This record gives sequence, C-alpha cells and structure tokens, in this order.
Amino acid sequence: MAQRLPAEARRISIIQNSKPLLAKHGLAGVSVSELAKACHVNAAVLYQHFPSKEDLYRTVLEEYACAREDYVDAVLAGPGDFGNVLYRMTMVYAKSRSKDADILRIELRSIIEGDAIRDAIFSNQWKSFTDYIELSLQEMIDSAQIPALDLGVASMTYVGMVREMLICHTLDVGNDCATRSLDYLVKQVINAYLRSLGLSALDW
Repeated sequence: MAQRLPAEARRISIIQNSKPLLAKHGLAGVSVSELAKACHVNAAVLYQHFPSKEDLYRTVLEEYACAREDYVDAVLAGPGDFGNVLYRMTMVYAKSRSKDADILRIELRSIIEGDAIRDAIFSNQWKSFTDYIELSLQEMIDSAQIPALDLGVASMTYVGMVREMLICHTLDVGNDCATRSLDYLVKQVINAYLRSLGLSALDW
C-alpha cells in the first residue's frame, strides 16, 4: 500500500516518478495505469491530482521549464550586444536541460510525435529566444547591418542548432560533444550562427 503523504508532497512525488516513464515512452506510449504504478498510487489517486494524462504530462514539462524571468535576468546581466545576450540566454536553457536528460527526451519526443503539448513546450521554452532573435535581427535589417531575411526561419534555425548541440552533449550519441563543456559548445553555436548571418564571430 502506498505511503500516505500530504497532498502537495504526493503531487510532487507523482511528477518526479512519472518523468522517466514519459521520457521513455511518450504521452501516447504510456497508460494511466502504468503511470499510477510507477508513482506508487492507484489511478484514482492520480486523477485526484491531475484530471488527465495530458495534464500530468504538461505539468511535468512546466515544472522543469526555465522561467521567463530567468531569461530576462540573463538579458540584463552583462554586455547588451546580440551575441552576448544570446549566449547568456542559451546558457540558462542549456544548463537546465543538461542536468535533466529526461526532460530533454520528453521535449524531443513531443516534437517528433507532434502531440498536443508541443505548442506549450515551444511557448514555455523557446518563445523568449525567437522573440529576442526576431526583434534584434529586424533592428539590424533596419539599420542595414545585415540584409533582409526571413525572421521566422532565422530564429528557428538557431533553435535547431541549440537542440542538436544538446542532443549531442546530453544524450550521449557517440561523439566528442559529451566531453566538451556546455560553455564551449554554446560559444561555438553562437559564433556559427553569427557567421551565418554575416556578422562577426565573438572573441571569447
């Protein structure tokens, strides 16, 4: 029989214990009964805390999401040029994901499978990046620092570069990225991105 816990402690326990199962099987690949078993409760208790499997899934992602305030703090924490701000914002996200590979797996699985939580993931994790990139690039276009380009494509290109770097670094896909520091890898991504825009790489 499951140990009796206060309601909030039980909720936290469910979030923590369901995370590895969701990372391994995804939203569609796991049943409520399997989640309940992994969380050491019955389905009725699970439903007391989360109205649906989808609600639990969304809550797991939100629980481990970087707060928008973290990105705002990163923007304000040092030099205000495009490359340095992007570096600080990316380090906030990269550090959070490298510490918890299960959340990165859940995010990637959600994107690949196109489940109902995908838009929420983007809004929670990437909109701060895309908003900042698109606004900054538009300012550079207006001031003739760079030629006109598709802002949406440009911002999503950066998102893709960061995701690929994190997959290589965090999920151990068999290359030397895993042996490099996050700081080094993020700086390499930043400079590759700057060069792709026709901007000068930063001298770190």
